[in-house]
Amino acid sequence: MAGQPFSQALKQAKPWEELELSPIKAIELEAAQMPDVVSLAQGIPSFDTPARIKNYVKQKLDEGSCAKYSLSPGLPALRELISEHLRAEGMQYDPESEIIVTCGSIEAIAASLLALVPPGSEVLVTSPTYTSYNNAIRLAGATPRFVPLVEDLGFDLDPDLLARSFTRKTKAVLIAQPNNPTGTIFPRTTIQVLLQLAEQHGAIVISDEVYKEFVYAAEPVTSPAAFVAHRERTVRVCSFSKAYAMTGWRVGFVHCDRRLATRILRVHDALVTCAPVISQYAAMAALEHAETLVAPFREQFRARRERMIEQLDALPEIFDYQKPDAAYFVFPRVKDTVPLARDSRALAHALLHTARVAVVPGVAFGPTGEGHLRLCFARDLADIDLAFERMRRFFRLPASPPRSRQQPTTQASSSEASTKPSWRRRLATEVFSQLARFSLRRYRPVVIGIAGGRGKTVAKRVVFEALSPHLHVRTNPLSYNTEIGLPLAVLGIRLDTHEPRALANSLLQALYRSLRPERAAVLVLEYGLRQPGDARRLLRIVEPDILVLTPTTGATAYDDPSSNTLRDELAVLVQAAREKGAPIVACENDSFSSALGLPGTTHLVPSYSSNGPHGETTATVNGTEIPLRREFVGESELYALRAALVVAHLLHVPMEHIQRFAVGCERVEDPS
Repeated sequence: MAGQPFSQALKQAKPWEELELSPIKAIELEAAQMPDVVSLAQGIPSFDTPARIKNYVKQKLDEGSCAKYSLSPGLPALRELISEHLRAEGMQYDPESEIIVTCGSIEAIAASLLALVPPGSEVLVTSPTYTSYNNAIRLAGATPRFVPLVEDLGFDLDPDLLARSFTRKTKAVLIAQPNNPTGTIFPRTTIQVLLQLAEQHGAIVISDEVYKEFVYAAEPVTSPAAFVAHRERTVRVCSFSKAYAMTGWRVGFVHCDRRLATRILRVHDALVTCAPVISQYAAMAALEHAETLVAPFREQFRARRERMIEQLDALPEIFDYQKPDAAYFVFPRVKDTVPLARDSRALAHALLHTARVAVVPGVAFGPTGEGHLRLCFARDLADIDLAFERMRRFFRLPASPPRSRQQPTTQASSSEASTKPSWRRRLATEVFSQLARFSLRRYRPVVIGIAGGRGKTVAKRVVFEALSPHLHVRTNPLSYNTEIGLPLAVLGIRLDTHEPRALANSLLQALYRSLRPERAAVLVLEYGLRQPGDARRLLRIVEPDILVLTPTTGATAYDDPSSNTLRDELAVLVQAAREKGAPIVACENDSFSSALGLPGTTHLVPSYSSNGPHGETTATVNGTEIPLRREFVGESELYALRAALVVAHLLHVPMEHIQRFAVGCERVEDPS
């Protein structure tokens, strides 16, 4: 090696050459060089560290307690306090040998991977998932293997897909529970399956639970560490950064069986010696006051989540989203009709440079994250409102956003070209439509059509949740609501229209499904109305047996022609439903109602909050007033919940089951 140039030696310094700066940090670095940027990118709470924590740390500084190293695993008093909190959660871990205080969660994850995962092995991670996992895995000499989450099921894990992802090289599974960026809480049944598969394949499970304090749904966070039978192969990572507004203090902890902890401690000691002592004292103060400090943050994040969902509902032609049950991110999908929808890096870059809004491209979180953006609602309400005001202006631009240096020049032209269907696309549309009609004639489901201005995806989800415990229900995936998408939804297949080979494969699948359809008693379909004539084209494929019209408030966020088009196309759907005698559910206080020619038999449902005699929000179904105790966020979901109860009644779901759903007593699973 004598005389070898240093640059050549650097090239051999694997795995460093495989690492890249986190796209989240890259966006923030770029935004920091620009004036007047509103950032919804990095997950930093807007709050200051609570005074009780700071005052305790000041006391320790004055005492001279922070100047020296602690023991490598952390201050004994802090570890004992952590152990007591774990005991309250039903977990027993020895503070002497099974708890290690770390420099935040990412050091805990990196140390665990370096200690427990052999070089050359594979680590299963979900897609989408936190972007920094990939670098930590590669740093350990391993390879990340992605397991796609099912977006239609709120980004849950498919047990069969998870099982097929394990190989002889799989040595670990790394999950975020709750998940970042989707806010998913993986249910107990999913965690049980995960642990069983890990045991069968001799893999460890590392559970990153930094957002466990911020839960907004009834579903509790089930930790893999709660299963005593799997204790020997489970590593749990926690942090003080998010829960206590302490991202700058860099302190967290890991707890696991002593045989695993012994190995992790060696790596931890080699990397950092110990966590900063001043931060360890801050962690002690945080745990002493725990819920007292966290509860106000949680309620503010809940309000901010509601505001962001309301803002997303006001851009129905741009975004589709799954409501997050935890954490402080939303991961909306950008609809295919939006320029740059399939290039989230270019779209994020354009938003930053044109609208001065920083967001994280979805592809940063894994291959199935493409086509999405991560938006953080840990910021002030004023920042959220300003960011969406700028995004509304951005998406109303008559042309595609300006190209950046990183943006391929073919992207804009392909987006423009997509408005002029090719002969291949026209042929595929006709073939898919014919096969969809043939399939419907064979198994004749009840078709619930959902159309309107905002909240269509929310309504589709809530209707599914209300009906699926009693009927075999299928919904169209994502927003398959166009002339080519609706037949795919009927047939139950997916298509990447940008890949000719995928188009051919989908045609074969469609032929098979038309002959052997996926049977369902109820089919919930979304009707997308963007251009004049859309309603008639979609009605040629399938006429709804029940028509649900979502509120159109916010339709005028676009130009007047778009608003008029939506009104005229909805009127066509209403006329078709009247001629067929199909029930219609519509928004009582909608500005378009008088122009649609709604029949007198229309089931009018309010979208605003109306209180019953006991001061709680209610719904009226067949003359019966029902209290709504099920969680909902914003007017769109409130309307969707009320409409779903009416639809359930129309389909003869017993009233006692409707009432149970309204108060949130039923656990819903996807039958498919």
